[in-house]
Amino acid sequence: MHKLALIALTLLTTSANANQLIVEAFYDKDTRLVNVQMAERIANVKAYDLSAPDQFEKQLSEGLSSDPTLAQKQAKERIEQHGNEIQHQLMAAYEGALIAMKYEINKIPAIVFNGGEYVIYGVTDVNKAISMYKKQVAQ
Repeated sequence: MHKLALIALTLLTTSANANQLIVEAFYDKDTRLVNVQMAERIANVKAYDLSAPDQFEKQLSEGLSSDPTLAQKQAKERIEQHGNEIQHQLMAAYEGALIAMKYEINKIPAIVFNGGEYVIYGVTDVNKAISMYKKQVAQ
């Protein structure tokens, strides 16, 4: 009996997640998204900072010598000491940029719905963008 209840609960959870709205918001250091937490109540929201790669590179090169040969040696030492951590930071920093390229995002802010089904540009209020999307879909 418990196994049957567990299977039913798993199926219900999976179908609920399948119907949940997926929202990806793209912004940069000069753009501030608002009402993200409110939007998370009704949708699966992921925000991507497209200025993250520049910030990562700046952080990674911080304190390196101005001499290219010495800087290369210092960078190699950093990577040897913190390789896994740097790799994870690198992947996180570029994740948004890669996804934005996939969707062919040409300006920000941009809010993408359901894996590229619909895009709204110029809106920083994620909750408002969801309302706009729902209104458009209902028509």
